[in-house]
Amino acid sequence: MRTVTNESAALDQRGVINEPAALDRLDNAPLAERVRAALLDAILQKRFVKRLPPEDVLAEMLNVSRTTIRSALQSLEEHGVISRKRAVGTTINAHIRPSSLALQRLVGFDALLSEQGYRVHSEVAWERTTPPADTVEVFDLAPDRDCLVTNKRYFANDHVAIAVRDVVPWDALTTETFEEPLAASLFEFSRVYCKTPIDHAVVEIIALVKDDDEQGSALSIESGRPFTRLNETHYSAAGERVAFSVIDVDNEFVSFEVFRRE
Repeated sequence: MRTVTNESAALDQRGVINEPAALDRLDNAPLAERVRAALLDAILQKRFVKRLPPEDVLAEMLNVSRTTIRSALQSLEEHGVISRKRAVGTTINAHIRPSSLALQRLVGFDALLSEQGYRVHSEVAWERTTPPADTVEVFDLAPDRDCLVTNKRYFANDHVAIAVRDVVPWDALTTETFEEPLAASLFEFSRVYCKTPIDHAVVEIIALVKDDDEQGSALSIESGRPFTRLNETHYSAAGERVAFSVIDVDNEFVSFEVFRRE
């Protein structure tokens, strides 16, 4: 998609930056989730200001039906990205920014850190082994199960801001060889290498303090500093458990917010 960077560009009456084609058309028949992702990306990149165009205009931009647009907008409203009111239209909530939607977006952690202006690079290592003891306990895994275990470290400038350990049961894979570097996104990895791709994840958020042992050891923070741990269980569309992740996040680089509405 093309990004409009000229902040002084004029707005028309629909709240759209007065440049041609703020959104690219989707090539095939629509899925509401793809439309939602396209709209969210446009909002975060400020291709729309304050409000979205009417449903029929969005449908024309993306070459999809109004029914699909309506479904995507409903999802964005449920997650606090937009508000819809009769006679007012669809407005973009003022609090929206990339970091506040970190858990709702299928975006890599490297992209999330880059969006905040950090110089980012990552390190990835993997091995075929049994799951680590803490993963066995958290996700109730068989301790002797054969798994692919990957360890990823995301650097923001020179600090390890995010550390990820992914565990995929070996019998869930379609191959024993992988192209390197491995895909940073476990969703993307599963589409290529898993018998059943990941459809969604359920995330448990835990506030912890780094100790002198292993807890939070991969992060570039001192002992006694707080950090956030995400325990993610990844599911197929049928609800089968496909993979597991333990993600440690330095709160100075990424913080998570919860949107609530009465």
